[in-house]
Amino acid sequence: MESPIIITIVKRGDGYAGSTNGVNASSESALKRVTVDGSRLTIEAADDSKLGAVVLTSELAAEGNAMKGTGTLAVGAQKFDVALALQRRPRAEAIQPHVEQRVDYFVGRWKFDYIGAEFPPLSAGGRSGTVAFTRTGTSNFITGRVEGELVGQPYQEQLSIDLDPETNMLAFVERRPGGVELVSVASWRSPIAITFHTSPVQENGKTYQLRRLLSVTSPTAFDVTEDFSVDGGPFRRLGNGHYTKLP
Repeated sequence: MESPIIITIVKRGDGYAGSTNGVNASSESALKRVTVDGSRLTIEAADDSKLGAVVLTSELAAEGNAMKGTGTLAVGAQKFDVALALQRRPRAEAIQPHVEQRVDYFVGRWKFDYIGAEFPPLSAGGRSGTVAFTRTGTSNFITGRVEGELVGQPYQEQLSIDLDPETNMLAFVERRPGGVELVSVASWRSPIAITFHTSPVQENGKTYQLRRLLSVTSPTAFDVTEDFSVDGGPFRRLGNGHYTKLP
C-alpha cells in the first residue's frame, strides 16, 4: 500500500530540524530527531492517535534530488516495515505552517517533553507533563499552569502571556518553584518562529540570561530550543522541548 508523505528539513544553527505530515493525518508533526551524515539522513517523528503513540523512524540516502530508504512505523504495540521514496521540492513549493499570530494559538492543553541540563536558576532539568493555557475574557492575556514530573517528583510552574496584536510583541512571565521568576520580551513577527530573551537574573554573585527560540511547526505543535549565558558570556545550549496540543 502506498501513502503520500511530506518531510520538511531546515538547517537551524549547527543542526537540523523539520516536520512531517506522514505520522498523523490530522496534523503536522515535528521531527524529534534529525541527523545528517554526508549524504545520509536519519529521522524520527512521533505523535499521538486514537490507536496509541505513532512513531516513524527511517534512514535515507540522497541520490541527486531524491532520497530513498527504509524504516519502521510503530502504531501502539504494532510495528510495520516501510520504504520511503522522496523527491525534493523547490523551497517556493515547500509547505510551511500557516499559523495566525494570535494569542489563541496557545489557548488549550499541551503535552510536553523537555530534555536539558539542570542549571539553576534558569532550568530545573529534564521534565515532562502538560501545560494548560486559559484566556482571560476577550483580552489578549492568557495564563498557564504546568503540571509535570521532574526526576520522579511533581513539578509545577505558573505562566502568563500578553500579546500586542498591533506589533506582535509578547510579554512572557514564568514563575518557577523556589521563587524564581523569568520575564521575557519576545517578537512574533515571523509566523513560524518566536524569539525570547529573559531579563538578567542575579544569583550567587553571577548574572544569568536565557535565550529561547520557539519554532511553530504546525497549528498543533511547536518546538523550543534554549541557550544560556553567564555574566554576559557566549550563549551555550541548555536544552530542547517538544509541545503537542491535546484534543
